[in-house]
Amino acid sequence: MTSTSAAQKTSQQIRIGQTFRVPGSGGSTNGNFLSYTELTRGLHSLGADIQKGMFFYREFHEPGQSFNRVPAFIFHSNPFKKGSGDTPWVDVIEPDFGYALFHGDNKRGDKGPLQSWGNSKLSALQNMYSDPLLRRFAPPILVFTQDHVEGNRKGYRQFSGYGIPLRFLIGTQREHSSSTYFTNLIVELALFRLDRECGFFDWRWIDLRRDKNADAQYALSQAPTAWKTWVEKGDSSIEFCRRRVARDRVVTERKQLEIPASQFQILDRLVSYYSSRKHAFEGLASFVTQQVLGPRCSRGWVTKRSGDGGIDFVCRLDVGDEASALCRLQTVVLGQAKCVPISKPISGLHKARVVARLQRGWLGVFVTTSVFSRSAQLEVFEDKYPILLINGQKLAQIVEAVCTRERIELEKLLDRETAWYEENVSHLPAARVLDGYELSTRLDATAKAQ
Repeated sequence: MTSTSAAQKTSQQIRIGQTFRVPGSGGSTNGNFLSYTELTRGLHSLGADIQKGMFFYREFHEPGQSFNRVPAFIFHSNPFKKGSGDTPWVDVIEPDFGYALFHGDNKRGDKGPLQSWGNSKLSALQNMYSDPLLRRFAPPILVFTQDHVEGNRKGYRQFSGYGIPLRFLIGTQREHSSSTYFTNLIVELALFRLDRECGFFDWRWIDLRRDKNADAQYALSQAPTAWKTWVEKGDSSIEFCRRRVARDRVVTERKQLEIPASQFQILDRLVSYYSSRKHAFEGLASFVTQQVLGPRCSRGWVTKRSGDGGIDFVCRLDVGDEASALCRLQTVVLGQAKCVPISKPISGLHKARVVARLQRGWLGVFVTTSVFSRSAQLEVFEDKYPILLINGQKLAQIVEAVCTRERIELEKLLDRETAWYEENVSHLPAARVLDGYELSTRLDATAKAQ
């Protein structure tokens, strides 16, 4: 039995990025935040020691085993003390990428790196994370980061995720205010995902791991799905279990194929129409890009077949107040087009040349009749490339809408955009689109005449 009954208290569900106040540390006056002390206490009598950067709950004998169980570790990182005398090291906490690099709790040159309170305990449990027979007993590591609220850097801690240690390193560091050197434990962590839990971390799992009468297998029933997967499959599943915010934006290939039969017919017709003149698809791609970006997007030109450097068409996007010289700007839009059967997904390699040509402030667009692979989407989202991905689903929707709105047959629309393509082939540098399309066209015509 736990020391505090469930009838008296309830365990909490929390989210990554949620901030908690630490009573008595400068944050107790703001009632809009839940208590960190009450959270870490859960259904038990004692919460986490707020003075310890590497805290672990009191261990006890594991039912049916010959060893003790450590319920969980709580790591606390304070980015506001980076480079100070108390914290000369620099932690790296990246919840959106499921990664953390945490420096241990040794700060003394007269002690070994594994002699401090937290470092000693964590290093003694390394085998639980690597031995398949012991993984279910391994304590989860919960990461909290010091947060600032209304200019106050004290008294608030943000939940940054949970996970396991991947690597243990020993680093030599120098105290900020002296010439003293010391060695410390450095822990690289993989922070796990919570998508199956709709983003909620259920503290009941931690409460069960602290329950002396509940064995580890029973406590595992309340663990997040990603943790259960890791316990079952081990190291091979870590990248699958790792949290990546970009993953939530990924649209599966199957989902991209969920389109009406009429739009499937459009895509089939496009592939057939451009089969013998694939470059002409660049004209339609330019047109569709303009439809997506809106009326303030001006079509520039399509590039020549040879020496295009991976860029198929150029547009310009105007932003701001057209009537104000100070409150407006223009940017270059670089486009790539690929007309292939919908059964051939676009990989990350296809868009690499567009990425390479983007300059600061420019936008990229990739238009295709197919779908974008998972890896291609993740690369764009995680690396924050300013590229719009227009797949076959969106392309067919736009083409169908234009045909309906303009009361034009698909064949005539394609003929019209092919004619535009043939009339607007240029070798001009992309940046010239900022000079104005009329100027670019006149200069290009002059260059051709010469």
